[in-house]
Amino acid sequence: MEYLYNEILEVRFSETERKQLDHKKGREVNAKITFHYYNGNLRCREIFEGTELIEYYYDWYANNGAIIQKFHAHYHPGGTPEEITQFDPWHWHVPKSVDDVEGHRIASRPGYSIHDVMEDHIKPYILRLRRSSNDC
Repeated sequence: MEYLYNEILEVRFSETERKQLDHKKGREVNAKITFHYYNGNLRCREIFEGTELIEYYYDWYANNGAIIQKFHAHYHPGGTPEEITQFDPWHWHVPKSVDDVEGHRIASRPGYSIHDVMEDHIKPYILRLRRSSNDC
């Protein structure tokens, strides 16, 4: 992935051992993506059945550890309130304040991918940071 985006400094991957999984769906791959020009990161959790990606959780963090935004594709378990499940499976969590960890859920687009997150959100953010630091 770092070959596709100049903004990426490093991608660290790990795979959760099957006995440590909190689900029975298949493989779980985790990654932490760090960037040039920006001290925040994108933490990724992807769940596969065979080679098919069936769930993902992409959580974007600021350099102080605060959530900027969450990009998720998954179904919530039975018994979850409808104000949460109405956006399943494709949804985002957008914080309403600095202290808001869960964020306000809004609908996302079906098929939204990590490349969409990079192109639509992170790359433009880093570009704005770089431009503003050049103004000083």
